[in-house]
Amino acid sequence: MNRNITILGGFAFFILLLFLLCSIHLENRYEEMYNDSLMSNYEYDITIESNRTLKNVILYLPVPVFENESKIGLEMVEGNYYNKPFEWNLSLEDTEYGLMFKIEAAEIRPIYHSLPVAVPEPEPGSENIEDEDLEKNQIVESTEYSEETPVLIPIDFGTSLKVDHLINTRFPVGNESLLLPKYNLRESEEDPVLPLHEHVNPEYFDYESLVYAHYDTSSDADVQIFVRMNGRNEWWIYGWKYNDYSDGISVRLSGPQEGWIQAEGKLVTGDGVYRE
Repeated sequence: MNRNITILGGFAFFILLLFLLCSIHLENRYEEMYNDSLMSNYEYDITIESNRTLKNVILYLPVPVFENESKIGLEMVEGNYYNKPFEWNLSLEDTEYGLMFKIEAAEIRPIYHSLPVAVPEPEPGSENIEDEDLEKNQIVESTEYSEETPVLIPIDFGTSLKVDHLINTRFPVGNESLLLPKYNLRESEEDPVLPLHEHVNPEYFDYESLVYAHYDTSSDADVQIFVRMNGRNEWWIYGWKYNDYSDGISVRLSGPQEGWIQAEGKLVTGDGVYRE
């Protein structure tokens, strides 16, 4: 009887030891995959939408700043961006409200497109669609609204910057780059639009910011400006996971402009999955 108990006890100990060794191996494997795949980066994006031509344009927009520097803003100034119109001048400027992103352009014209049209598929066994049929389905572009070109296309450009440290996405205020200036930062009373996944618990904040706009245009000009930044960590452990924070401002302007305008801002922190 005692011998059987000893054998069972030894077998149980062996199973427990095997389970422990497997757990240690698996944890080490997870840690190895995490370290090998971990990427941290910032993204900065500007969108300008105008229904009328703007002339002699000068804009000062919020830029991600940390310790009085904007590394990602400098990336834009040095030409590391996507989609920027080549005739625009970009710079970082110290203003009475701190470091900001400056855009100068002699002219910003609206871009209108025709509605998208599905390209018909050839009938089975037939030859490819004729060139004249393809031409009918090409996008038509204009600088003015018309029935043929009713879709206003925003100008969108930005950049990304890879960093060599884990971004503090839970508590970026005081620890990471944020859009500045930022006033009256407060918890938002709005609920998330979509239901959140389990273990995902972001925090939402509202604030006020400022933009400077100077341009000549018609009185019926309607201009919208969006500035967004994002700090993200992502890694692969049998599937991609991430956590991030996002910061953005928006402002809508009517007619000619010359001066500082208040913009509405939103900050979301601690969004995504965390390992600890």
